[in-house]
Amino acid sequence: MATAVKLPQCRVCHTSYKYVGPDPQLLPCLHSVCQTCRDTDTADTLTCDICQETFDKEHTDFPPDVVVIKDIFHQTAENDGSAVLCTNKDDGNQAMSWCDECEAFLCEHCQASHEDMKITRSHAVVPLESLTSSDGEPTPKTVYCTKHADHPLQLYDETCEQRICFKCKENHSDCKVNDIATVCQHLKETVLEEGQKGLSKKIEIIRAIRDQVHEVVKMSEVKEEEGKEFLKHTFSELRNTLNQREEGVSLQLDQSFRAVYDINNSRLSKLEMEEVKCDTALGYCQKFAAMSSVDALFRARKTVVSRTNECITTELPQVRDTEAAVTLSRQEFTDLKQLISSFGGYYVPMDPQSESNPEGSTMNAMKTKINKLEADNMLHLQVIKNRDQQIEQLSSTMKSLECVSSVAVHFLPASDAPCPVPLLCIHLKYDKDRANLDRVHINTEGDLVNRKSDTRPAREGRLKKYHGSCSTAPLPRAGCPQYWEMKSRVSLDKPLSGDLLILEVGVCGEEQRDVHHCIDGQQSSYSLVVSRCNTHGGICSMTGKEGKGVLCLPDTLPNTAGASHTLHYGVVYDDTRKKIVFIDVKENKVMSTLDNVDSSQPLWPMFGVYMPLSGNVSMTLVVGSDINMTEVKKGMIIRALS
Repeated sequence: MATAVKLPQCRVCHTSYKYVGPDPQLLPCLHSVCQTCRDTDTADTLTCDICQETFDKEHTDFPPDVVVIKDIFHQTAENDGSAVLCTNKDDGNQAMSWCDECEAFLCEHCQASHEDMKITRSHAVVPLESLTSSDGEPTPKTVYCTKHADHPLQLYDETCEQRICFKCKENHSDCKVNDIATVCQHLKETVLEEGQKGLSKKIEIIRAIRDQVHEVVKMSEVKEEEGKEFLKHTFSELRNTLNQREEGVSLQLDQSFRAVYDINNSRLSKLEMEEVKCDTALGYCQKFAAMSSVDALFRARKTVVSRTNECITTELPQVRDTEAAVTLSRQEFTDLKQLISSFGGYYVPMDPQSESNPEGSTMNAMKTKINKLEADNMLHLQVIKNRDQQIEQLSSTMKSLECVSSVAVHFLPASDAPCPVPLLCIHLKYDKDRANLDRVHINTEGDLVNRKSDTRPAREGRLKKYHGSCSTAPLPRAGCPQYWEMKSRVSLDKPLSGDLLILEVGVCGEEQRDVHHCIDGQQSSYSLVVSRCNTHGGICSMTGKEGKGVLCLPDTLPNTAGASHTLHYGVVYDDTRKKIVFIDVKENKVMSTLDNVDSSQPLWPMFGVYMPLSGNVSMTLVVGSDINMTEVKKGMIIRALS
């Protein structure tokens, strides 16, 4: 029983070809289309279902697909030999063999006659079941000229790109004409062979890239598992940190309200006692006034009046409206949420142009593509490494928030870092024990003022020359920017002359703190000074670095008597970038950025107030969570540090 033949199909309508049917035709994508699809009038184009390429029927050449034609024959001969008939049409029997020299199929009778005839006895006859892909159909059929019916097309005009006969050659004298067999041989040995070599090389390159892609996928799978495990561990640590912080804040909340309850219970007890005293005195006074004995009134008058006055004048506990407003510090909450929401992202560093602009098929171009793929792989690994560092940095920041309750932390978006940069609003304090009380003092509100103290303890350890004070400790090497502010109120009793100082803020080394009445002009010092300027004739703001002036901004204040003004400055210190930035908070602008700051030794914040005979200066520190950190201020800081 013959086996069912699964013949090739048309790549447009999916109809299977038949051995005796119309020849398949070749699409430009080297897939085949049937004659029916080619000739149909319902569409002007043909679309290959494999390549999804569309071809215009009118402007595209569709030659016979000899490969599919031969495949159809061989599959038919192998699986349904009865369909292959003897070339002798008069015979009509099933073919049993093939003679390549005669280019004919032979039935059993024709094969016997073929072997008996002297002229064909030596021909190589191949049994039908033994045919190979190089045997049998399709053998080029003799094609005759349409103009000269008796002349076969045995020549090929390479100039006009068409087959011609010997008679047509007379009209193609100026063209390059060769025997068609020669042209075919040249086509096979040069064009097709070179194309095969090029395709073979291209396939090798494709396979090399495919191997690399598989390697990338394999590495990515490993990295993905490592990343999942690392993220799981990291976020577990973050959750533990948050849980611990929640417990600590909850304990602080309990303690804060317990303190409120204790204070108010004590107040209630005192109020109850005072109420009893007042009730007793009131009742006695009412009865005492009703007594008729004058002598008795005068004898007890002093005692009664004294007790009454004592009850009336006794101070009662005062309650402020804000005492019940125990609040959770939320200053850094939004920044922390934003950081967590953007933390841990990954991206694939592939070039989106690479697919839309494929490179040439030459070996060098493909090597370039392979090299680029390797570079992309390395970049991908670097991205993963950077994200790992980001995870570690976030974890470290979370832990630092847990233990630094007096520091407000904000986050600055930075393009040169794997994650936002923490900005520490540190909790500076004036060092009262070092303030130069011969020149300044710190009042009950905690402000530094330009008047000497009425009571001046021993000078041991105090600043003797500097007109102000320093902080209680030097700036820490935090590895990230630190920020603090000063708000100063200035009033002039009279216009200033010369180069009289008004105030100074800045940092300096430990040895420079008490060398002069100000740190401006000294080594290892970085300062902002407000003073009367001889150059501009008015009051200017001047910045200096290690003994040299950097910038002078005129018209800071009007040099007139009687007016009061407020100056609000911010200072950024970044020991990593080695920069100090002075900011005018009221004007929302960066005044000056000092680079190459020497942070090899600890730097001390310094605060000076001057001109006690010409006006009043009062300087308030704004630090920690008291700082209003706006988005505008963040933008100024990150631009100044970039």
